[in-house]
Amino acid sequence: MGYGRAMTSQTNESALPPEWRREGSELLWQRSYGPWLVTVTCLTVAPFFGPSDLSIRLNVGGTLEEIDRSMSEALETDGIPASLLRQIPFAEIKAQARAALSAEADWVMNEPWPVPARCRSEVDYALLVAELVRMRATGTTAPQGELAARLGIGKATMSERVKRARELGLWDGKQLTNRATVLLTEWKNERKEQ
Repeated sequence: MGYGRAMTSQTNESALPPEWRREGSELLWQRSYGPWLVTVTCLTVAPFFGPSDLSIRLNVGGTLEEIDRSMSEALETDGIPASLLRQIPFAEIKAQARAALSAEADWVMNEPWPVPARCRSEVDYALLVAELVRMRATGTTAPQGELAARLGIGKATMSERVKRARELGLWDGKQLTNRATVLLTEWKNERKEQ
């Protein structure tokens, strides 16, 4: 689907495995291994369903006793131990990310985007082209004509709006651009917070 898959914040947090959480347009996996915190990041606006970043950092905190114990463990290994890298269940992380992000993509393709009758902002144009992508993916043979009829506007007006979305860098003629997916993700996040 590439950048045409506009991600949302519709992933149900309770449906995510326990070590996962959502932060804006990212899904994060975290697990502590002694004094080390491993974090894997999956961008919901990426053109793929897998992780895009893995970080390991010293994670020392708590009571003085806990800090001393954690620092002793870190000093014993003289930094990140190779054995830690072998413990990270990367295949499992990747499979869980794929499942969560695929579920989001399926939701996006099933729910119509609320395209306003008039496009006044970049977000309005992003909603318009996202709906055209969804309609095309769900088998609509003439999405521009059908959407124009649904909005009560002429086909020429629809063509002008699509042209304007392209000028704004939201549409490349076949799929949404990264800029459009970011705008749509922010729009969904704002709606969720209301």
